Amino acid sequence: MSHCHDEHSGHGHDHHHGGDGHDHSNDITPADQTRLYEQIDFDKIVTLNEEEPQSGKAITKKTWAERLDSEPELTSDADEQLLMHIP
Repeated sequence: MSHCHDEHSGHGHDHHHGGDGHDHSNDITPADQTRLYEQIDFDKIVTLNEEEPQSGKAITKKTWAERLDSEPELTSDADEQLLMHIP
């Protein structure tokens, strides 16, 4: 797993990332996602105020490769609040 914390050691507390020549796109690898997904009971995920039934479950099942896809989408049916219980 790639972290850039070591690259900033000895630099004081300047936390500026503009133009420093690296990105954080690999900070969370698919292996980490697999370990997390093993702990989730997807069939018991409950989402309140979702416009499309089961869309809360659908977005949590997105893989690392699908993380930037716009579908599935989770939107609220009534107000700006969505509540999710992820066991």
